[in-house]
Amino acid sequence: MRTILVSAYACEPLQGSEQGVGWNMVLQMARQNKVHVITRANNQKAIESNLPLDIKNNIFFHYYDTSFFIRKFKKKEKGVYFYYICWQIGIIPLIWKLTKLYHFNYSMHLTFGNVWLPTFLPFFYPAFIWGPIGGGESIPYSFIRSLSLKGRLLQLIRYVLRSTMLLNPLFLYTALTSKIIFCRTENTSQLFFKKLQNKIHLLADGAIEPQVFIHKTEFHKDGIIKLIITSRLIHTKNIITAIKAINYIPNSYNIKLTIIGSGPEKNNIEMAIKNLTIKNRVEMISTVSRKEVLQMLEKSDIYLFASLKEACNLSLLEAMAVGLPVICLNWSGMAISTDDSCAIRLPVTNPEQMPKDMAAAICKLIDNPEMRQQMGNAGRERIKSVFNWEAKGVFMDNLFAELDNKKNE
Repeated sequence: MRTILVSAYACEPLQGSEQGVGWNMVLQMARQNKVHVITRANNQKAIESNLPLDIKNNIFFHYYDTSFFIRKFKKKEKGVYFYYICWQIGIIPLIWKLTKLYHFNYSMHLTFGNVWLPTFLPFFYPAFIWGPIGGGESIPYSFIRSLSLKGRLLQLIRYVLRSTMLLNPLFLYTALTSKIIFCRTENTSQLFFKKLQNKIHLLADGAIEPQVFIHKTEFHKDGIIKLIITSRLIHTKNIITAIKAINYIPNSYNIKLTIIGSGPEKNNIEMAIKNLTIKNRVEMISTVSRKEVLQMLEKSDIYLFASLKEACNLSLLEAMAVGLPVICLNWSGMAISTDDSCAIRLPVTNPEQMPKDMAAAICKLIDNPEMRQQMGNAGRERIKSVFNWEAKGVFMDNLFAELDNKKNE
């Protein structure tokens, strides 16, 4: 049985997003391996009260957190990155201690993976697996002008970082020493030079646990058609496009859009709703529990996902698992998560045309209830067969077996 050291900054049961990825991936690896997981001390109570008995002897958690002063930065929108870097530096003594106590066959940097954010595992143990990582995903150029000055500057910095990636010594060392590099999308894999392409595997890190499938939408053939968005309210999520799309839908269509989320774009979104005088067709709800989100998805008819930049978004996967037809962009991670059987995938155009295209897609689905049901069922089946944790566990087992064979050659 192999022994694996995993850095999983985000790792918490009964959660979506990165926390759910970290938790479910280490559980899958622990079915066939001894797994030591370094994660945040904040996760300890939830982890120890939800650890499955059948793998309890195969998985060991080691907790660390920074000082209270540094933890305060995590509460700020951009401060989380500073906090994360400090956390990675802080676990170095723990990594050193564990590598002295155990003989690890492999080490792996699992969550919060990004080509620009550091990991120090490859400096301690050479049999290193990096990812899944993102960072190559970007907003389409045609949408840059729609951003605020701050948003434009952030995207400019992102483009500069991408173009100068090979000048980053930490990136180069990690890439060159990795045995395997998992990239969430082809956009990220293209950041690596040709010599490293044989190390790269595409792996969308999101999946949905079986319990979610107890939730299933009931399709409405008449009455109010309920549209829903579940998202952080930040500029890259492009909620404004969905708001403008509602304005293009004729009043003869009886619709209601519910936006669940919070974030710095909330005021701009509320202002757009007011200026377009569509307040009677849109409601906004602050962030609620995952259970409540799933219950609201059950009561909806169409899921809108206008995001301009994603790797693998768990909110989108949840909506598909519940059985909602999706309207999204045929771009970035959305082009991987969906296919034409379960989503109307809009072409990347510009801020003026896309709301019109989204409105037309909404009207098409409203006019065709059978299509809504067919697409919703197809999305549900896609999640069951492709985006499930057991399949990712099998994938990892096969990968470790391949690496074992290379060692023995």
